[in-house]
Amino acid sequence: MRLAVLELNDQALLIKNQDGEMFSEPGFALHTSDGIVTGIEARKQAWLQPQNVYRQYWRNLNQTELSADLPWARHHADIAFAQLKTLLNSAGAPEQLIISVAACFDDEQLSLLLGLLSAIPVEVIGVVDSSLADCMFIANHVHGPKEEAKTTLHIDLHLFQSVVSQITFHQDSVQITAQRVLPELGAMDIYSLLAKHIRDKLVKNFRFDPMDAPQGEQAIHDLLPDWVIRFESQAEYGMVIPSPRGDLPVMLYKWEVLELLSSRLNKLSSMLRQFADNDVTFSKNARMISVLTDEFHASRHLKTYQGVDSCFKFADDFLAEGDSLHRITSIQQLEDKSAKSPLELRPPGTATHLLYEGQAWPLRQPLSITIEGGRVQLLERHENSATAVLIIEGEAVKVLHKNPKAIVELPHIALCGMELFINAYRFELIEVCNG
Repeated sequence: MRLAVLELNDQALLIKNQDGEMFSEPGFALHTSDGIVTGIEARKQAWLQPQNVYRQYWRNLNQTELSADLPWARHHADIAFAQLKTLLNSAGAPEQLIISVAACFDDEQLSLLLGLLSAIPVEVIGVVDSSLADCMFIANHVHGPKEEAKTTLHIDLHLFQSVVSQITFHQDSVQITAQRVLPELGAMDIYSLLAKHIRDKLVKNFRFDPMDAPQGEQAIHDLLPDWVIRFESQAEYGMVIPSPRGDLPVMLYKWEVLELLSSRLNKLSSMLRQFADNDVTFSKNARMISVLTDEFHASRHLKTYQGVDSCFKFADDFLAEGDSLHRITSIQQLEDKSAKSPLELRPPGTATHLLYEGQAWPLRQPLSITIEGGRVQLLERHENSATAVLIIEGEAVKVLHKNPKAIVELPHIALCGMELFINAYRFELIEVCNG
């Protein structure tokens, strides 16, 4: 039977089938006269048609009747059902499904979700906590003697809330030992503060309030996701906001943003600081937090598909459990079962090379990377004039030399598939056998 894994994070709902095809869309839904449109097309209308766009139906997944009389939806569950059908159709209508859900889904919501999926219909063979799925990927690469328990603090960011999970690794097992939901911290809360900051700058500089018109508010929110990620490598960034007067420039500074968001991120930052000496892992959807806290860039950052790939690894075990369907928060005998993957997935090894524009560059010896005039030059030797000189020692990427003005962001450990950033340029770590 065809199998897929569905990861339910409304910042970017993700589905991947066993052929490796992936589809993702945000948790926005637009109610039209012809039906419900979900994903990015709905997000593009969220501030133009706020009365017709819904975005909290995953957070408030229930069957409470909506105040508006809508022909296509009685409650949030109907809206979620429409998006589930879109996601599953995009993945080729799989017959079996593994769900990856966060702790913010309570038992009642999970029961409702299973009912919606059975009505599509699709057979759910496993329900895995998403933080556990993410951290199974790194289980064999947590430092320390195997007989000692090690922990990581896993951070996940949804549209309207965050989930913090403490994951414990001990011998061949991974389990969730503590979790906390932060309902006051979501991606939309951050975007809202940033939009107001941009508005204040435009009012001060041009006596123009973009929030007076829905087109201006939509334009700002369309730009924000890309703008936030640019702060990974830039201390300032110029935006252009369309207006009836023409395009209006506005310069944004990272230090202002950090100050603006400090109170909003204070609770989470305090938790991270207490744990920073041990290990911190950010999901792909939480990348924004590490960028805007400006103190956790060296923490582990996971890629989009790592949690769903971990779920594929244990598909045979879920099937073996038969009708025993429950939320999985621990995995035993991790190494023995890793060979059972239907996709023959294996834990990633330590990287040996840097991949850039299709070419692999060895990192067991010094690699000089020079970025100048929009061009990137790589040389297999130590050049003191380079923007950065890197090398892999053990399981870590180390900087042998760096230009004082360069911004270098390295992963916590040098696993295949991890990324590093030098100024505005992204490089991927890979393993080359006999290379």
